[in-house]
Amino acid sequence: MQTDIKIANVETFLVAPKSIKEAWEDDDFVWPSQLPCILVRVSAEDGTYGIGEAATQEWYLGETTAQMDACLKLYDRALRGADAANIAQCHRKMVAVYGGGMPGGRSARCGVDMALHDLVGKIRGQPVHALLGGAYRTRFEMLTNLYHKTPEAMAEACLDFAGQGFKGLKVKVGDVLLADGWGRDTFLAELAKLEAALEATPRDIMIDADANQGWESAAWTVTALRRFSGFDNLSIEQPLPYADLAGSVHVRNHGGVPVILDESVWSAEAAMQIARMGAADRIVLKINRVGGLHEALKTITICEAAGMGVSVDTNPFTLIGDTAVCHIAACCRNPYPVDCEGHVSFLSLGEHDFITGGITIERGIASLPDAPGLGIDVDWDVLAEHQAAETL
Repeated sequence: MQTDIKIANVETFLVAPKSIKEAWEDDDFVWPSQLPCILVRVSAEDGTYGIGEAATQEWYLGETTAQMDACLKLYDRALRGADAANIAQCHRKMVAVYGGGMPGGRSARCGVDMALHDLVGKIRGQPVHALLGGAYRTRFEMLTNLYHKTPEAMAEACLDFAGQGFKGLKVKVGDVLLADGWGRDTFLAELAKLEAALEATPRDIMIDADANQGWESAAWTVTALRRFSGFDNLSIEQPLPYADLAGSVHVRNHGGVPVILDESVWSAEAAMQIARMGAADRIVLKINRVGGLHEALKTITICEAAGMGVSVDTNPFTLIGDTAVCHIAACCRNPYPVDCEGHVSFLSLGEHDFITGGITIERGIASLPDAPGLGIDVDWDVLAEHQAAETL
């Protein structure tokens, strides 16, 4: 088995996924109509390559396309001649040139990390989840995100996705508050959507009420949650700003509903602090926010040792990133529904279908391919057609 895999270069290919998600066009203050996305190809000196995806959202993760591109150029120079199989040292080289002293470059680093795992897996004939330590499962119950703006539309969507076999629904209850500022009427309108979702959804389906940091006050959050205490399938996700861990502790101790932290989880170290404080029952893990699969695995280990659940989410990603999401989800002990359908419900690449392989989805179940690496490839000619057709 080949052990030393020398990196020849890190190449980038700009792509232009457009949002197709319901209500995103009405939330332009928060959610973008086109998301920054760069396909990353890491090639070995023998010509073998791995594929990754550097994707972000400007307001949400604090990176732009230009920033990711600049980071990837730095990482290219830092990694030439390095051993791709020594992923720990590759990360050390990357953070030495950007993002080691303070948070930064994580979406770009995630794209390289995905490609490194894909490359090593292809050369060794192993799937990425085997490189990460092995899989508890390769088929996953799924979660989807619901952004509907009225109680009636939210209830209808919940029934629809429950009928499709989804076992997790992320009900958005903070976007209008983020855009317009906290107000009593707006807050009550968000709660009305949640109430409609809970009444419509079968109790065997998990409801994650995602406030995206918009509820602001721990006291208001506790007061609001008490009205939903009879619903044991409900959790509250990130009601408070990402740095307010003390507030999250208060909500967890007094709200009567399990607390999920999402935006607060930007590193394994942040997850450790959440565990120390007892600030969450579960976290949401986004691999691009922590800097890739290598760092994500550390985060999972910390959370499971502390008795915190882990839900794995899309960025949203294309099929490349969503397949990587399932590889890391395979390493999670507890089978929370996985959010891996960004390439289906959030994004469209238009008429140019340049991604081959990857996960398959049927009746609310995502399945990983039985293939080395990520189990995915790119038709480079079709990608070139996509790039020529888009304003990049």
